Amino acid sequence: METSLVNLGSKKLIKKHEFVRVIIQCLYSLGYRKSAVCLESESGISYKSNEFETLESYIRDANWDACIETLNRLNGLTNETRASALFLVLKQWFLEYLNLGEDSLALEILQKKMSGLEVGRDKVHRLAFGLLSLKELGLDKEDPNGIYEFRKELLTELEKVLPPPITVPERRLDYLVEMAVWSQLEKCVFHNSVDAITLYEDHHCDSSQFPSKTIQILSNHVNEVWYVQFSNNGSYLASSSSDNTAIIWKDELEMEE
Repeated sequence: METSLVNLGSKKLIKKHEFVRVIIQCLYSLGYRKSAVCLESESGISYKSNEFETLESYIRDANWDACIETLNRLNGLTNETRASALFLVLKQWFLEYLNLGEDSLALEILQKKMSGLEVGRDKVHRLAFGLLSLKELGLDKEDPNGIYEFRKELLTELEKVLPPPITVPERRLDYLVEMAVWSQLEKCVFHNSVDAITLYEDHHCDSSQFPSKTIQILSNHVNEVWYVQFSNNGSYLASSSSDNTAIIWKDELEMEE
């Protein structure tokens, strides 16, 4: 079992446990399931936290009371986050009662369990409408297997709602790498490259790629030039001056290498 106290990098800012977990998530998202499972086994680090695995087990078994109890016990949740997560679970519970034809039990979920949640009234109203129109909410009594797909969707939604370290934000490694690359671009003083960015080396544009030579001097104005603007196709340049003149120049010069 890997220790969660090991830090990586020259500055020791990266927690190894978190780093491995993010890599595992990336492998799953790229479709490399076998590699992800192998890394989980070898490192002793699971992509899913113990808390989320418990929730997943309860949801797959439709043990809704235990699921709600677990959500209420989770530490570090804001009232808004907890209410959002509870609403998602209660919604699924409600829909499954409707799917079974248990309208009275579904109504009880609305009246007794959802009434105290701090969520938008419109969400609860849409569920109440489901008592009249089940298919409008996406379920169909003729397709019992659809229930299990909706439970999978519930787990996906909970992953988005619940905060770290209970869950890992979606595509976290992609985001971190992209932000690192973007930071290099912003710090590139002479950035003038249209080439694709590579991850194999740090980004840096040499000053030789930046325009630094005077190739034409426009001297027809006799006073201060206040404004210049190229045309959309780059073939013309308009300039205006405090001498009350405006000139349109045609670009007939080729760029020097």
